[in-house]
Amino acid sequence: MQRKQLAAGILTLQLSQGIFSAAHAQNSELSAAVMASSAHGQASVMSDAAVSSNASCPIPAIMMQVAANPNCPVDAQSKLSASQSSFVRMALATNPNVAEAVQELLARDSDPMVIEALVHNHKLPNLQTLSRLVSEAPPRVRESLAANTNTPKTILEKLAQGPIYTEYLLLSLAKNPNTPEEVRLRLIKMGDRLVRTFLAKSPHLTVAGFNQLANDGDLGVRAMLATNVACPPACLDSLARDSNPTVRESVAMNMQTSKATLSKLALDERPEVRAAVAQNTDCSAADLAKLSKDPVTAVRALAATNANAGADTLDSLAKDKNCEVRCSVALNKNTRDTTLAAMMGDPSIAVQEILAASRRLGEADYAKLAASDSALVRMTLAGSASLPKGLVAKLAEDSDARVRASLARNAACEIPATIFARLAADPDTLVREALAVNPRVDQPTLTTLSKDNSITVQTSLAKNPSVKSATLLALANSDCNAIRNALLTRGDLPPDALNKLIAAQEVKFLLAQRADTPAPVLASLAGDSDPALRATVAANPAVSFATLQALAGDKSQYVRAASASNKNANAPLINTLAGDNEALVRARAGGNPNADITCLEQLARDKNPEVRRAVGANPSTPKDVLLVLAQDDATWLTK
Repeated sequence: MQRKQLAAGILTLQLSQGIFSAAHAQNSELSAAVMASSAHGQASVMSDAAVSSNASCPIPAIMMQVAANPNCPVDAQSKLSASQSSFVRMALATNPNVAEAVQELLARDSDPMVIEALVHNHKLPNLQTLSRLVSEAPPRVRESLAANTNTPKTILEKLAQGPIYTEYLLLSLAKNPNTPEEVRLRLIKMGDRLVRTFLAKSPHLTVAGFNQLANDGDLGVRAMLATNVACPPACLDSLARDSNPTVRESVAMNMQTSKATLSKLALDERPEVRAAVAQNTDCSAADLAKLSKDPVTAVRALAATNANAGADTLDSLAKDKNCEVRCSVALNKNTRDTTLAAMMGDPSIAVQEILAASRRLGEADYAKLAASDSALVRMTLAGSASLPKGLVAKLAEDSDARVRASLARNAACEIPATIFARLAADPDTLVREALAVNPRVDQPTLTTLSKDNSITVQTSLAKNPSVKSATLLALANSDCNAIRNALLTRGDLPPDALNKLIAAQEVKFLLAQRADTPAPVLASLAGDSDPALRATVAANPAVSFATLQALAGDKSQYVRAASASNKNANAPLINTLAGDNEALVRARAGGNPNADITCLEQLARDKNPEVRRAVGANPSTPKDVLLVLAQDDATWLTK
């Protein structure tokens, strides 16, 4: 039962503006109000724990909201600390501005959950109170203190001295960046394998800690330590002599390992260790030259990818019998242009593809690639930024549609308008679709594509940033959702195109929710017959004040409630809504930070407890009002 009550208490702390009957959940107006309010942090949010527990118990929710309010005055805090409800005291314990005197009272609370909430707070009690808690508190409180990054070092030292040791406490001490080095060294000796493994990856260890873990009897601990970039080079050199290849491999991959240690590991008997050395960015050119002759293909391939590999080493690897090695050479920026040219006759399609994407070949070499029997090679060349102008026309007539599509999509090289026009008339949809997204396509061709019968072509065109307003307007006439949604992703739609999109019911809600929807469009949507849509508009932060003011007088209480919660609502508008007949509207007005003092004082006396709770949670509520609400013990069932 205590756990159920705790879940309910946590839930109530999450509620900033109140819960209303779920019986109306199927009503479209209520659904819209919840959706609109949720978007601005105003709706009730039920935690999974609370829902699954099905807990239902009376809670003094107003006092809880006041207790959690950062502006709660000290006098109110003192009274709330004596509340009979542990939920209120828990809420007070989490307050970031809880007074020190109040903390001392809460630290002696009879409910351990209150004390646990207190030590979870970033603002901890004074040293004397914490010292007492360490001596008297149950394990969970000690664990929470060990995990809190604001816990003083002296307290962390006391926690490490026992007499209570739990695995979570030791892990928390190991994880806490403020834990003193003496405590870490003690944890290395007394902690189990999990604690030591966690310490092995910590960046806060000293040389003594690293050296101690380097001699750990557990393989996992040493392997983890070898991956730590904070590990000193001397310690890594020691680990490089470990009997287990997993540890040596980790050392070889570590970017802090010295060149001298890497040279030793380059001669290791295990290929996985040598492969790790080959890919280390600190591996020297001399060691890479040795590794380029390794009998294991993976080692040679990794050596060929290393940016430190010398040109002579790459020349040698360019003749390697393995395709993977030659591909790595072709990709390496240190490979000489003459070496790349010599690789033009490579029988591997993969190598030819890499060469086709290169920017370092001569025009004659590109011409050879354009005549390749492989469509994949020609396709790569067609999409290359280095494609010579003389090959554009040839590839535009390629027999493979994938090649033509790659050319059509190429925005990095100069393609004549005549070629664009030819591609726009291509019989294959794939080519026209690729052309439609190319931002370098001329306007006449884009206009032609806007009349294409293919939906995928028009959808691609709707995403093209170079499309002019007239074409966008033509696309907005489409009844295809894919085209409409593509248009809605743009930030430059002209108003007339947006107005056409409004005609589609499924588009209306998307526009009503978007923060970049122009105010005139939102004003148009505000006149819709659907109250759910109007509520969504009322919650939009981009809505103009004139539209918001009109929606504040809407016949639907959910629309008015969304208006009351809008951050753009000013004090006079909130004052008007504070006099609404519906409690939902008044509660949203009471929770708006823009509400003035007069309004908040009025709503703090509201007959509906949900309204008063909203005022209690409002960060703008003055302290004298919070002091009054701190004595409001209204209690009701809630989930």
